[in-house]
Amino acid sequence: MTQRLPIRRFSSGSVPELLLLVLLWFIACAAAADDLAERIVERLASYPVVRAEFVQQRLVASLTKPVTSSGRMVLSREQGLLWDIEQPVKATLVFSANGATEGGVVQAETGRLIRAIIGADLRELRQTFDIEPRGDLERWALHLRPKGREVAQYLRGIELSGGRHLEGIGIVEANGDSLTMRMKNFVVATELDAAERRRFLAP
Repeated sequence: MTQRLPIRRFSSGSVPELLLLVLLWFIACAAAADDLAERIVERLASYPVVRAEFVQQRLVASLTKPVTSSGRMVLSREQGLLWDIEQPVKATLVFSANGATEGGVVQAETGRLIRAIIGADLRELRQTFDIEPRGDLERWALHLRPKGREVAQYLRGIELSGGRHLEGIGIVEANGDSLTMRMKNFVVATELDAAERRRFLAP
């Protein structure tokens, strides 16, 4: 015989109590999400220098096939990011830790993202994006959605994913174009080599 569970009825006087419990639950969930996001960037910023290989795919809405390129990256906590595209053509992007980034809005927000990661500081990003973390510290994702129209007219969102390192970046632009980057073969070092340092300091 199936046992019936007692039905709890809330009186009108207990409704505020129920609403308070729901509110506290949402606050606790938000606090846990913020804590996860903070712990993720703290881990990413704990490495002085990270070198890795990458493959990126650029999908343009007007084209049927993505454009694929590959290369190597160097992320320095002190200097910023070197992004060297080696195939099919050679090109280099430099995102400086001091905020100097050439290019349009997408490049500027990418630079802001890099500065937040190497500085373990999400305050600047939260001025522009709503940040939604998922997963846990060992396997996580961060979804960034623009708050204001100024950025939203260029960007739909940014998705970061990884574990001990940042392994994936997905950028979807407002016009439907997208850029996906996958990193692998990570090597952690204590400092840049002389050639890398000269490249960061070059005008």
